[in-house]
Amino acid sequence: MVILGLVLTAIVAVATIAVLLSGYTPTKWAMGVLAGLVTPVVALVFIRMMYWKTAANSIELTEKQLPELYAIYTELGERMGFGRPGGPDLPKLYLHNGNGVMNAYATKCRMHATYVVLNSDIVDLAYVHGDFGALRFIMAHELGHVKCRHISLWRLIYSPVMTLLFLGKSTTRAQEYTADRVAAYYAPDDVLTMVNLFAGKNLGHRVDVDEYFRTSEAHGESFWLRFANFRSDHAVGFRRMDALRRTLTEGWDVHGKML
Repeated sequence: MVILGLVLTAIVAVATIAVLLSGYTPTKWAMGVLAGLVTPVVALVFIRMMYWKTAANSIELTEKQLPELYAIYTELGERMGFGRPGGPDLPKLYLHNGNGVMNAYATKCRMHATYVVLNSDIVDLAYVHGDFGALRFIMAHELGHVKCRHISLWRLIYSPVMTLLFLGKSTTRAQEYTADRVAAYYAPDDVLTMVNLFAGKNLGHRVDVDEYFRTSEAHGESFWLRFANFRSDHAVGFRRMDALRRTLTEGWDVHGKML
């Protein structure tokens, strides 16, 4: 997906420049793609603003702030190579009030620095329900995005052309599958805890996982399931959970269905 996006962007950019030099006016579509070449520069301003907006309204986790959770995070980071001599720094970790939304994300705060944000409702899984395994998998997933450079600014260059071709969501969906594979490698015992994302923090531990898979398989591979998945930046739950379940018997290197 990355190679396809770069190739298509290069073709459109060269064609647009050629049209400009010839004296003709290119289409708005082509000019939009060409403008995407400077998107990373504009993003530098945006990410600085978003970082300070997030950090100033969150709680940074440290050895003294939710130390149990931070210890798991640093252990995962060390295993992935963060914080080692010559390696990347471990991204800062923040707790943010999710207002009921179960989410976590990794992003940049400047050109080379990154940070990870955990919404409070996800952290409740550990401190209210005692499920630190779910947080281990989620943090490994977010560190996987950083490790695999999914949040590199240069990737924004091909975003316009991929979006216009309705392939932008497919690119991010592939990245989500990859981050899940990273998490399955570093937290193999916690892969099925992702059912919490679909059941919620209070009922996730009550879900019969075997029955969940039985009912999801009964839906089959309909056109509408495929279409919903194609239009989603994360794989739909049925497919994401199926890929994670397969890692239990096939090993971590399992990629879920894209189409």
